Amino acid sequence: MNLWITQALTVMRVELKRYVLARRWIGVYLAAYAPVAMLLFAAVQMAARSERSMGGRMPSIPDLSEVYAFFYQTFMLRLAIFFSCALVFSQLFRGEVLEKTLHFYLLSPVRREVIAIGKFLAGTVAMALIFSTSTILTNLLMYAAATSGPAFFFEGNGIPYLLRYLIVTVLACTAYGGVFTLTGLRFRNPVIPAIIVGLWEAFYFFLPETLQKLTIMHYLQSLLPLIIDRGPFSVVVDASSAVFSVLVLIGVAALLVWASGKLLCRTEVTYSSD
Repeated sequence: MNLWITQALTVMRVELKRYVLARRWIGVYLAAYAPVAMLLFAAVQMAARSERSMGGRMPSIPDLSEVYAFFYQTFMLRLAIFFSCALVFSQLFRGEVLEKTLHFYLLSPVRREVIAIGKFLAGTVAMALIFSTSTILTNLLMYAAATSGPAFFFEGNGIPYLLRYLIVTVLACTAYGGVFTLTGLRFRNPVIPAIIVGLWEAFYFFLPETLQKLTIMHYLQSLLPLIIDRGPFSVVVDASSAVFSVLVLIGVAALLVWASGKLLCRTEVTYSSD
């Protein structure tokens, strides 16, 4: 067991170097940090405007909290994190096949399940670090325009809210990483499965209660500090408990990575067919 852990961590370290050096993940960095640049520009503009008009009304903390909740749940969670995970994790093995380098892993004296775990851990760590940093920066910049922003963090709910957003970010990268690790191995063209899963997750609130609890988004939403209005046609479902939601998300990721390892054991590399 110790040998397998050491090998998995070694694979993870090797793969992490690719995330730092590879130019093909530029889109992921743009998706994560473009909102940071936009919010920074908006904060500077609002600060300059408030200096020119001292009597102007500044946005309140509740208003900013609702705006950030809408931004995070629509853009960050459903678009940036989801599609970045789809891009990165679906290429964990598919990219190796296209580059004709997967056989180096498969010929090494390492169990294929260990290879799958190591690659998954690398993707999870990379995505979690990138989007956790973006979450922290966007959250802080959102409240920068409010005069009571510092008090909200040190005396109010600012830090607990931010911690919950960070937990959701890490769990989203973990759960969706498991989904797309498996689809990237199972399907030659992972785009169609990504679109299907994306539609299922994005419009989960229109589904009946039983089906909503078969989505990853339901358990992520259950952990968020604020829930946005999804319109009159949404089906309102009670949030699952925090502990249960975390266990479900981690369990789903573990099950999918285990299935990916078993599928990798039956995988034969035929570069000529790709």
